[in-house]
Amino acid sequence: MKCLDQSLDISLSLLPKAKTSRDGKNKFFHFAFGFKGNKLLAIGQNNPEKTHTQAYKLYNKFGIKSDYTYFHAETDLVSKLWNDYYIDERITVVVIRLNKIGQLRHSKPCKKCSKILSCLGIKKVIWSVENGFSQ
Repeated sequence: MKCLDQSLDISLSLLPKAKTSRDGKNKFFHFAFGFKGNKLLAIGQNNPEKTHTQAYKLYNKFGIKSDYTYFHAETDLVSKLWNDYYIDERITVVVIRLNKIGQLRHSKPCKKCSKILSCLGIKKVIWSVENGFSQ
C-alpha cells in the first residue's frame, strides 16, 4: 500500500529532528498520517514533554478526562485536519512508532485516541507492529 510506504519513509526522515528536539528521556517517537486515498493531508507527532491547550480542548470536546493533556500523534493529526478538511470515513490514519534507531514498534492507538477517531467517523486506522503493520 502506497500510503504505508510513504508514511514509513517520512517517519524515518523526521526521526533525527524529533530526537534532537526532545530531552533524551523519550525512547519512542510516534507519528500519525492522515490520507484521503493516496493523498497525504497532514502529519501529527506526539509531544509528551509539555501539555498543550489544543489537546485539552480536543479531549473536552469528546468528553475525555485526562490529567496529561499533551498531544498524542493522533490528536495532533486531528487538530491539524480540523479546520482544513472534512473528517469522515474516507480518511485513513496510519500511526507509526519508531525507537531511537528507527525500528518499528507497536503503535496501536490508545483508548482515548481510538474514541476520538471513532467519533469522527474514521474507520480505517493502520498501526505499526514490530514486523510491519496491522489494523
